[in-house]
Amino acid sequence: MSENPLKVKNSIYLFSKTPHSEVTYVPILDTLFLQPRIDFSAYDAIVLTSKQAVTALDMISEDWKKIPALTIAEKTAEMVLSSGGILLDKGDGYGDSLDDIIAQKYSQMRWLYPRPKVVASNFKERVKARGIEMDDLVVYETSCNKSCQSVTLRDDAILIFTSPFTIACFLKLFEFKSSYEVIAIGATTAAALPEGVAYLMPKTPNVDACVTLAKKRLNH
Repeated sequence: MSENPLKVKNSIYLFSKTPHSEVTYVPILDTLFLQPRIDFSAYDAIVLTSKQAVTALDMISEDWKKIPALTIAEKTAEMVLSSGGILLDKGDGYGDSLDDIIAQKYSQMRWLYPRPKVVASNFKERVKARGIEMDDLVVYETSCNKSCQSVTLRDDAILIFTSPFTIACFLKLFEFKSSYEVIAIGATTAAALPEGVAYLMPKTPNVDACVTLAKKRLNH
């Protein structure tokens, strides 16, 4: 862990794979990186829907850096470039934007989709339905970090969820109180909330935007 989750900075709690310096980070997810054999020469491009996929590829082979990558958003694009990879294009943070980018600009390419074991959308099926050649391969899997149960959440907590799986883990490890305020990073994450739970969502689906929104609520 890069930060002690018990050190409460304010009543904003971030449930994510990576921390943010301005809020209380709760590392609710554990990630196991896998190392399957991949013939990167069989593909023209890679689509990356998370920074964890970049980390996983780095652990598998340097060869992935020879293939241009389409990333889901800016932060993943920055990680590709800092790792020495080639950036082909980037989306706006939503999976649907990747569908359109591939179909409209790169439909003739053979695509590799390195993904987690459990995915929250049918991205691969949507792309293949548009006549695009894409193989998917599980390169990491995520589980709930049970040590986070030691974290005591304030009753006036603002909870930031960054994926459907962070919500699933929260519901396993914590009691959800009606006094909590919820921020979901995007529509797919919001759909994983229990029925009837009110939430706010930033205009841009990234952690920085979630934190900005939470700070506004904190000072409201």
